[in-house]
Amino acid sequence: MADDQKGSPATIRLTVDGRPVTAREGDSVLEAARAAGVIVPTLCWHPDLSVDGSCRLCVVEIEGMRLPATACSTPASEGMIVRTETPALAESRRFVLGMLLTHYADAGYAAGDRDETEFTHWLRRYGVRIPGAAPPILRDRPNSDPNPFVWVDWNKCILCTRCVRACAEIQGRFVWSVGYRGAEARIIAGLDTTMLEARCESCGACAAYCPTGALDDKPSVGLGRPEKTVGTTCGYCGVGCSVDLDVKDNRIVRARSSRAAAVNGMHLCVKGRYGYDYVHHPERLARPRVRRYLLEGGTKRSAAGGALEWVETDWRTALGLVAEKLVAVRRESGPQATGFLASAKCTNEENYLVQKLARQAAGTNNVDHCARLCHSSTVAGLAAAFGSGAMSNSMDDVAREARALLIIGSNTTEQHPVFASRIRQAVLRRGVKLVVADPRRIDIAELAALHLRQRPGTDVALLNGIMRIVLENGWHDHRFVEERCENFAEFRATIEKYRPELASEITGVSREDLYRAAEILARNRPMAVIWGMGITQHTTGVLNVLSLANLQMLLGNMGVAGGGVNPLRGQNNVQGACDMGALPNLFPGYQPVTDAGPLGKFGAAWALDDGRALDARPGLTVTEMVEAYGAGTLRFLYVLGEDLAMTEPDIAHARRSLASGEFLALQEIFPSETAAFADVLLPGVSFAEKKGTFTNTERRVQMVRPAVDPPGEARQDWEIVAGLARLVLEIEGRRPAGPRAGWGYRDTAEIMDEIAALTPSYSGVSHSRLERGESLQWPVRDRDHPGTPILHVGQFARGRGRFHAVDHLPPAELPDKDYPFVLTTGRVLYHWHGGELSRRAKGLLEVYPESLVEISAEDAARIGLNGDRLLRLRSRRGEVLARPIVTDRVAPGILFGNFHFPGEHNINNLTIRALDPVAKIPEYKVCAVAIEAAD
Repeated sequence: MADDQKGSPATIRLTVDGRPVTAREGDSVLEAARAAGVIVPTLCWHPDLSVDGSCRLCVVEIEGMRLPATACSTPASEGMIVRTETPALAESRRFVLGMLLTHYADAGYAAGDRDETEFTHWLRRYGVRIPGAAPPILRDRPNSDPNPFVWVDWNKCILCTRCVRACAEIQGRFVWSVGYRGAEARIIAGLDTTMLEARCESCGACAAYCPTGALDDKPSVGLGRPEKTVGTTCGYCGVGCSVDLDVKDNRIVRARSSRAAAVNGMHLCVKGRYGYDYVHHPERLARPRVRRYLLEGGTKRSAAGGALEWVETDWRTALGLVAEKLVAVRRESGPQATGFLASAKCTNEENYLVQKLARQAAGTNNVDHCARLCHSSTVAGLAAAFGSGAMSNSMDDVAREARALLIIGSNTTEQHPVFASRIRQAVLRRGVKLVVADPRRIDIAELAALHLRQRPGTDVALLNGIMRIVLENGWHDHRFVEERCENFAEFRATIEKYRPELASEITGVSREDLYRAAEILARNRPMAVIWGMGITQHTTGVLNVLSLANLQMLLGNMGVAGGGVNPLRGQNNVQGACDMGALPNLFPGYQPVTDAGPLGKFGAAWALDDGRALDARPGLTVTEMVEAYGAGTLRFLYVLGEDLAMTEPDIAHARRSLASGEFLALQEIFPSETAAFADVLLPGVSFAEKKGTFTNTERRVQMVRPAVDPPGEARQDWEIVAGLARLVLEIEGRRPAGPRAGWGYRDTAEIMDEIAALTPSYSGVSHSRLERGESLQWPVRDRDHPGTPILHVGQFARGRGRFHAVDHLPPAELPDKDYPFVLTTGRVLYHWHGGELSRRAKGLLEVYPESLVEISAEDAARIGLNGDRLLRLRSRRGEVLARPIVTDRVAPGILFGNFHFPGEHNINNLTIRALDPVAKIPEYKVCAVAIEAAD
């Protein structure tokens, strides 16, 4: 029977402790009792985990049964009469608890943040005392594992196996198991190794589910009870996990997950659970800083030595210098000599204000942010195909409903770990067919039904080859294509050229694997496509995205649960920063600056009394702004929270440009690599100190709430931008005339109200709705609209989906005799983006302390790496020194490096500035390098 015909589970009635109870057929006695508010004692049971039934604390008496039964594993049935608390049951539970105490010993090591654990709660409830031996007899050494995140004290272990099941069923990692036998049985990692040796991802799920404190959060041990707990949204990747921050003495002492979290439930990754201590790092900026030459009336061109030293100053002076420079440059060289960079790390409200500052106060569309370097090709490609450049489905419905998954260009387990754990469970528990297409043998490929190892830069040929096989066998969705799409004939004519032999020759993927991929993806629908920057960061990034859109239209996977196009945003608010119009060609809500309608609407809303119209010309992208800044045509650059000296391609060139520029104002929380080139430093605040919203990768708008106070005189980022705008208008004598032109916001809720008034997809979004617990995925069309979990249901945003005829084009730079290796880049689990935050989180840096480059065993042997030698990589642009990892994750001739470490260790010293002609995204994923062993 189809799922939509199954209906709801039947209702059954039973009696629990004399009370009539209604339950669903299939519920256990324990679940039925809890639904009625009757708490049956448990230790091995948890609602998120499979039933184990080993602790026997939950035994109940059931009329008609001779012996007590475990409530967690006994199905409730019609007419059942259950007693959960009798003298005999209480005695049984005291006996069980006493037995569990046989090997239990508390050496006094605990976080001290709670009165009691689950275990000690039931000991107290049933009057069972812990033996009072002093000192306690310990079987194991507390803190027995070197993992910097998880505290291990097996003296408190009662073998409930919740840690084992949490690792397997929540994280899908299988680090823990029960080893040895009988009285010697114990929990072990791997084959009785350390956690990290057992490939632990340090997510902390085992500690979160442990009922005794045998496993705990090591950074929290000994810090004591929190004074408050604040629920907020994680500031790392685009998954958008909810996290509860425990705070004591204005410091975060623990980060916890909650079953109630809409996106992640009890899941968190190592960065979300343990990577928060950067918030309190001593290098945090606490007062504005300006170069001495600005206070002495000199110029940057003539300044030297002491004149370039930093001087701490007050906010009025610092903001005044920035405002005066902006006004002077506008008057002397016009608005196009100014540029503004927003930030995917900052809130929607802050990004909205930055683009408003650029367009209204400065008069330019030179505004962009780091989405240009990660997902601008996604926005452009999906908008061309469907009319909307966003992820079409929810992570939850992909994990629950998809029958097949294609992951291409996404190292999901390291870049989006919480979503990856959901994918692992879908494969392991539902049998979802997973196809992974990636030049590297990434971790998730171990679970794949098929791993396609295409050559870097050949994604279009791979996808075209698969689609030709689909068409050749008639496996496409004829009705969907006919009723909902256009331009199919032109698309098909191009696809016909990509015979399996040609696709195999270009990609290096065998004909047999191309056929297997086509059959898996076509015969297991709905199928969801998931991608990351392995698809987008190419000179053909837009073409790659168009090919994926073609595939999903061809197979009829759009507008359905478990299908869709699912680009995973890299940073916490990439989606929101794009939504807010921090792009050179788009107002908020993807309304083109060149269209008369949006131009008139925003012009009227933001009008000033000088009558100047908004600029209708698209502005410069971030890479173009850096180039223009170095050339002197862009004289003023305002940067919010971006580290250009770490993340731009061909860093040596970027740093020369930054050094040559006239005036750079940087709004940051740390003295980043870019700070070396700044003229003014404005201290903002971290995610844990601000209020506003982030929009995650699935278009879900979520609240960010302040848990701690900022250091020193650091200010809210929105207040800094608004204050600067007021000063600029004051200096120029311009006044607000339009209804949304002013800058006197009282709080971020007012900014969101302005966003909603001007942005159709956010029309129904407000802080008050979010604070009430409503979970909203845009478009939210009005204050009563519930949001839109799935896009393109019934009709595409542009009407009909458009097929595009896409041909394979080679990367801008291929190997040759001088540079015979291909370098591709990406991120690693324990770091994030340019590493500005993660390198200041103690545990993250401890596990991954230096730049590492992956190289195949064949290549390592060929150049004489011997385990003690470093690897020197050279490109036409620069060189890098790194420690090599010899691995089969990369094929011979291919190298992989990350960009988390500065200076000579940053892989972006090598990458190329070649751009996609449409999205202007750099080709980070392919460049040619030479390598040699170095002492």
